[in-house]
Amino acid sequence: MPKASDTLWDLAIAEVEKRENPDDDGVKPGEVWEKSILFMGNKNGGKTTIILRCLEREESPKPTLALEYTFGRRARRPNTPKDVAHFWELGGGTSLVELIQIPITSHNIRSFAVVLVLDLSKPNELWTTMESLLQVTRNHVKRVLTKLEKTNPEVAAEIKQRMWNDLRRDHPVKDFQYVQLLSTFCHFTCEVPGVRRSSWTNLCYNKSFLHCCSQSLENLVFCDYALVDPFPLPLVIIGSKYDIFNEFDSEMRKIISKTLRFVSHYYGASLVFTSKSEALLLKARALINHLAFGYDKSKSVSVDPSKPLFIPAGLDSMSQIGPPPTSDSDLGKMRANTPLELWKKVFEKTFPPKSFCDLQDTKDPAQDSQYAEYEVDAMRAQKNQTKTQDAIFHSEKDNSLYFTYSGKSNVLEVKELNYQVNTASQIPWYENLAQMKMPWTWKSDPHSHVSVIQNLNLKVRSGQMLAIIGSTAGGKTSLLDVITCRDHGGKIKSGQVMINNKPITPQLVRKCIAHVRQDDRLLPHLTVRETLLFVAKLRLPKFFSDSQRKKRVEDVIAELRLRQCANTRVGNEYLRGVSGGERRRVSIGVQLLWNPGILILDEPTSGLDSFTAHNLVITLSRLARGNRLVLLSLHQPRSDIFQLFDLVLLMTSGLTAYCGTAKDMVQYFTELGYPCPKYSNPADFYVDLTSIDKQTAEKEMESRKRANVFANLFVEKVKHFDDFLWKATEGDNTETTVIKQRNPEEVINMPHHSSDQLPGALKQFSILLSRQVSNDFRDLSTLLIHGFEALLMSLLIGFLYYGHEKNGLSIRDTTALLYMIGALIPFTIILDVIAKCHSERAMLYHDLEGGMYSVSPYFFAKVLGELPEHCAFVIIYGIPIYWLANLIPEPEHFLLNFLLLWLAVYSARAMALWVAALLPTLQLSAFLGNVLFTSFYLSGGFVISLNSLWTVPFWVSKISFLRWNFQGMMQVQFSDTTYEITDRNITFQIPGKLVTQALDLDSHPLYVSYLVLTGIICSFLLLYYLSLRFIKQKSSQDW
Repeated sequence: MPKASDTLWDLAIAEVEKRENPDDDGVKPGEVWEKSILFMGNKNGGKTTIILRCLEREESPKPTLALEYTFGRRARRPNTPKDVAHFWELGGGTSLVELIQIPITSHNIRSFAVVLVLDLSKPNELWTTMESLLQVTRNHVKRVLTKLEKTNPEVAAEIKQRMWNDLRRDHPVKDFQYVQLLSTFCHFTCEVPGVRRSSWTNLCYNKSFLHCCSQSLENLVFCDYALVDPFPLPLVIIGSKYDIFNEFDSEMRKIISKTLRFVSHYYGASLVFTSKSEALLLKARALINHLAFGYDKSKSVSVDPSKPLFIPAGLDSMSQIGPPPTSDSDLGKMRANTPLELWKKVFEKTFPPKSFCDLQDTKDPAQDSQYAEYEVDAMRAQKNQTKTQDAIFHSEKDNSLYFTYSGKSNVLEVKELNYQVNTASQIPWYENLAQMKMPWTWKSDPHSHVSVIQNLNLKVRSGQMLAIIGSTAGGKTSLLDVITCRDHGGKIKSGQVMINNKPITPQLVRKCIAHVRQDDRLLPHLTVRETLLFVAKLRLPKFFSDSQRKKRVEDVIAELRLRQCANTRVGNEYLRGVSGGERRRVSIGVQLLWNPGILILDEPTSGLDSFTAHNLVITLSRLARGNRLVLLSLHQPRSDIFQLFDLVLLMTSGLTAYCGTAKDMVQYFTELGYPCPKYSNPADFYVDLTSIDKQTAEKEMESRKRANVFANLFVEKVKHFDDFLWKATEGDNTETTVIKQRNPEEVINMPHHSSDQLPGALKQFSILLSRQVSNDFRDLSTLLIHGFEALLMSLLIGFLYYGHEKNGLSIRDTTALLYMIGALIPFTIILDVIAKCHSERAMLYHDLEGGMYSVSPYFFAKVLGELPEHCAFVIIYGIPIYWLANLIPEPEHFLLNFLLLWLAVYSARAMALWVAALLPTLQLSAFLGNVLFTSFYLSGGFVISLNSLWTVPFWVSKISFLRWNFQGMMQVQFSDTTYEITDRNITFQIPGKLVTQALDLDSHPLYVSYLVLTGIICSFLLLYYLSLRFIKQKSSQDW
């Protein structure tokens, strides 16, 4: 304020200083200008590109995942502190509108601005996107201002008034027709007889009003100030991709441009069209720099619809924009309550909008495949699970469930169970033989009977997850074996196990319980989706259509979070495939496909790292909330896993130390005088407390005494409860929330006797054959190795006998060659087949025990599925030898020789199948296979002539496929051949039949060799079938 005594010179100095140090928007000299800008708009609309240009960064734009932040710094004048601008970018179009509340707070709302980027190339999405984003932002700002009014009413009032102050009031609306349409929204009282303040519908068709307007409104001037509704924050609307927009029809461009002009003016916003062109980007950059760093506001205006629009806020007017772009008759038929609503109806008549569901991909970005990040999603799930303890034990509805158990709820009840195991019977017979124990002494040890479960009471319902924890040899696995009727070597002394008040039977267990073993038993060369699809074809009832089976598979994949690895091979310890946790979830998915009501898992977290184990238990918890009963055993789960359990059964040496809700276990033991130390895992502490210490006899006696005390105290505390679960207070309810099916109309109800409606034997055969072929031919490395092995052996033998075209091979060499052809390669076949069968034995035992298919379909699928590999192997091996060794080149002899070789090699394969099914371990099977092959080799008629064999090897030779192959090849090669032998200038003609007679290989006609070899193959295959049928295909892990 100039003083009265100031001279003209003083006033000039003051003016210069004022110009050099202006007060920018309340920012004092020396202070830092700090603004925040939120960029939002269409997905892939170019927001990132605009930000990078504003910050002068030479970077390639990357997709915005959700809400990203960056900042820029600029100095308004030399030698002044740099101002800071915070740039927030909202990705995902309209799908992530809830994130808008993060950057806009009461602390920064005074210096906040919004930039709305609209994709001009997508006019059908334009209004929906704009309306959704601006409405959500306005609502949030109103909430922030409401809170701010309570703490700082002056600032709140200033923000509300600021946008009104920026609007110009000197834009008259002189167009009479436009006044007629829009004046009704101004809520003015028209002094017309019989007409009062009304809506557009009444006034538009009121004849007296229109007559009054025609006489008195010609000179009436309305202000834009009364027709707009400014946005509460500074707003810039950017129309991107102008280069594509410019290719539109001129009428379409005019409608879009005119509509955006009205919207911008209505909200008090600036409007600019831009593209990748540097000139257009500079205009957008000027508007944003004005908001971010206080640069001078541009005064230029471009309103020509044939050119890119550039209209700073407050420089447009309703009279310049004109009425909505439609005919008067159409305009008169429209019903609207605000000018914005009227323009919306006009715009959407030309550009029908896409539905909001199309634009909003998903409410939760973690479920959007384009944002999928496995580690982040897993940590996010962990965070959600551990927010509060109540949220864990009383979970709210989980919309991520893809299907739930649609049958009736199940109740599993164990009453006064006492279970005894004969440890001697659990020792495999081959181990007893290795220890030189006689068979009659195997089960006679009186000390071998051990009580592993004592007086166990338990009651679990659908919707609950019960964890059985405890130290090793505590009875956990034995309890699961009893429930699933796998009590081999054990006996229930007293008590019973019931499901829905029915005593358990193997048939009942098979119909309602899915048992996931500790080790994963899957074919390694199939993908996750193929594995589940084959199981769905075998396990789901035959009335399921193919589309329903595929949908069930996709639901299981989604439920178990396996989408990211659905097309990856399962793998095993030798073949790289999915991770251990994913493989375990595939094993669960195999059982989950038929939607069981009870899911039992034996130590599902064994071999997994803590993070993967936690994610797996989260999945099981979600499955329990899908109206399933989940029962699992663990040793000592970490604390965050322990918090996921609904119920916990703590066992020690077969005794029950605690059974009740997981959240109350600490309180229970605290009342007994054993509080859990601070920062300790309750599971670790109480498992250690109840374990039996066997370091010394004194410690074992003391720990057993303590365990018995805990068991007796627990029995006393729960004897009055029907469900045998300890509760903190008698009124506590242990029920958990059960999630209902999302789409009941899509539920496929499986009848109680659905197992009777499984696919028939022929269908099972076709499915198993397809699975066998797919798995075998995916193992390309093994196939190539076997093929190379056959080719190499063929070439080695062939080149050894090569080069005798003129004189031919001698009788001795030909005889050795023929025996070697049939005797060398079968041995490698035997070892390969035995190893392969034992690698599949665990899965076969599990599938047969679970009733997935019967023995007959598997047998035929196995035999026929390996025929292509067998044929290719024999062709690669047999053809080069025959021609390199210069055997009889006639086609007839070649085919007869090849057929003999095919039968001999397949006899070896059939014998290997039988041996692998007969004995439980790879070592025993390989041993027996070696013994049989060696016996057949020695009695084959080459090492020693057949007429020189004594009784036992003579009868062994009768079933030796090597003998009959050798005999047949000798007859084929020598029957029609005459050999010349020269001795002292004398040449003898020796018929080939004399050779076969000398070796006693002509006792039977040639066709007998083919018949006998065929009979040997059928005999071995029959033995293989009987072994599958009557010998349980236990692997070494199952004993």
